[in-house]
Amino acid sequence: MWLQEKFNSALDAAVDSLLGLLANKDARTLTRTSSNIRKYGARSVHCYDLAQPRRPLSATEVRALATGGVLAFYNDDPIRVLPPLTPEGLAGGKESLAQWWGITNTAQAIERLERLQHTGHRQELRPQLKSQPKRWQAIFAANPFLEKRFVTSIAAWDYARMVTVARWCHDYGYLSWEQAWPYIDAATRLALLEFDSWDGFATSFVAGRLMWNPDLENHADIARLTTFLVESPASPWRSIPWQPYPVN
Repeated sequence: MWLQEKFNSALDAAVDSLLGLLANKDARTLTRTSSNIRKYGARSVHCYDLAQPRRPLSATEVRALATGGVLAFYNDDPIRVLPPLTPEGLAGGKESLAQWWGITNTAQAIERLERLQHTGHRQELRPQLKSQPKRWQAIFAANPFLEKRFVTSIAAWDYARMVTVARWCHDYGYLSWEQAWPYIDAATRLALLEFDSWDGFATSFVAGRLMWNPDLENHADIARLTTFLVESPASPWRSIPWQPYPVN
């Protein structure tokens, strides 16, 4: 019991250390909900109805959902459980998915996921990274997460989005789990073929997002959040190894 309390205290301290990393509102949320990070792998679960029956997840499914990585943590999507959304959470999620992805039905969901799996942004961005390496490496060097890392790939930007969009489409009722899972699994396997650690995967994700839209105002916040996921003892990634996959 004492060891467990000591471990929980260490996690709470690690979460509290984010006070200087994120905007004040997000940091306060992280401090208040350190137990959510431990139990669910998410900062907050207020959009989910935890009182309702939830689909149990295998260790392999949890590992695959973790490939959603920064997006899952940024959007407060739990990766250790798959509970139903509250009515408000469902309505807001469907509105956001329609606005950002143009997805309002099953056919559109599958079309977007197929595109992410086979082309995504990497088809367009890879040639730019190859033809203008000095330009992009200079931009990467100005990013708080990338400044000491060398970027060789931006494919994780597509793989993380593929997992996240498939999960959202399931959460919002456009795909069954049986329809969503093959995309989540495929994205994870693609990531494992290309990267050998969460750090390498995260580096590629942050770089891909930066290349997709260099002018976004929250790149620094994403960089700091990614630093937490890669380096903090409280990170969900710390208890979910990169390998093996599938998980025995």
